[in-house]
Amino acid sequence: MSETSKGGFNIGSVGGSVSVTAGGDVVAGDKNTTTTTTITNGFKQEEDKQQFVRDIEGLRNALRELQSKIQEAAGVSQDDKDKIVAEVMQQVTALKTAKEEADSLPVAQQGPPDKSRRVANYLDTTKTLLDKINELGARAVEISAAVKPYVEKALPLLLSARMLFGIP
Repeated sequence: MSETSKGGFNIGSVGGSVSVTAGGDVVAGDKNTTTTTTITNGFKQEEDKQQFVRDIEGLRNALRELQSKIQEAAGVSQDDKDKIVAEVMQQVTALKTAKEEADSLPVAQQGPPDKSRRVANYLDTTKTLLDKINELGARAVEISAAVKPYVEKALPLLLSARMLFGIP
């Protein structure tokens, strides 16, 4: 057999299975077809996954700090504070679950759609919660001054986590 091949890896007849992993897209083809697998939700490389986990921990810490600042702030009824604090603590727990689920996803492969959707949902609900806290700050100047630095700390972490996971 004397075929001429062009660049890349050329695999001839294989008597068993072939497994290929890469840090990004895996492209395969022959003379007639080309197949590309693009990871839309998940991690393209191990460093992305590790940074995602660090970002989620940073978000959880920022939310804990927000929770204590909300409790201390004046200008909002105790009932409103209790409600938002409960939501913040619920989100801290949800982000722990997101971190654990994302940590179990394979690198350089499309993860199971249900897990990807759940992780994306946890990040979306975090954004919604941060928006609620900003709205609360808009209604009460005292609370705005207390929570603004922590919301500003959390938003870039959230954006980074979304980008690393492949969520626009």
